[in-house]
Order: sequence, then C-alpha cells, then structure tokens
Amino acid sequence: MKMGFALAMAVAITGQVLYHLMQKQVAPGAHPVLALIAFYLGAAALSLPLFLLFPLQAPLAQAAGELGGAVWGVAVAIVLIELGFLLAYRAGATLSSAFVLSASVVTAALLIIGMMAFKEAVSLKQFAGLVLCLAGIWLLSGNRAAH
Repeated sequence: MKMGFALAMAVAITGQVLYHLMQKQVAPGAHPVLALIAFYLGAAALSLPLFLLFPLQAPLAQAAGELGGAVWGVAVAIVLIELGFLLAYRAGATLSSAFVLSASVVTAALLIIGMMAFKEAVSLKQFAGLVLCLAGIWLLSGNRAAH
C-alpha cells in the first residue's frame, strides 16, 4: 500500500469515526436544519487553513470554475448523509449498526454501479465480499430487540 493512500485512508477513517461519535451526541432537541447549517459553517471555517497545506495553483476564479457541476451533486449527497444519520440516531439507531448497515448497502450499490456504469471488472474475491456485505445487512437488520 502506498504511503499517500494509507495516510488518506487514515484521515478518512478518523473523520468517519469522529463524525458518527459527534452525530450521536447532537442534542435530541436541536433543530436538524440549524444543525446542518452549523456543521457546514464549522466545516468551512476549518477548511480555510487547509489552503496552507494545499495552496491554489491558479487564480481563485479559475480554480473555482474548474470545480464543475459535480460540486452540486456532492453538496446534495452531503446534506442527505448528514440529515439521514442525524435522523437515524434520533430514531434510535446505534453506533454499532447504523454505519455498518449503510456502508454495506453502499458497498453493494457501488460495486454494481461500478460494473454497469464504469465497466469495472469484479473479481470472485470482490463478489464474495458483496455476498458478505449482504449477509451483514441481513444479520444487522434482524433481532431488533437487541438494540
């Protein structure tokens, strides 16, 4: 595994763990839309100093123009993810199952989308992983009394 990839994955995994711990801690009475706005304002403030690590290579207007329409797709995805987990935790989802359940479904969906839309090859090992994901979904969705 390349060091850059390992570091990127460590950052992403740390962020996901922190994300779910903090989402679970949002006060039950906090307004969900106000919470989303506060999340994004905080994220924007924390993102600005990252320009020191990743300086612009072109003028700001040009760099912004290169972002393209995918930014709006990612923005919609972020809102859906944030709101979905906030509401799931408020509805009683547990840390031990909410993310695992969603990640398993997302893994299965992306494997299928990768094959169909991007012509990505799927190995027998990956197919076995998909079967395990589906088995995990089945195991996690059963026995609701344990939650």
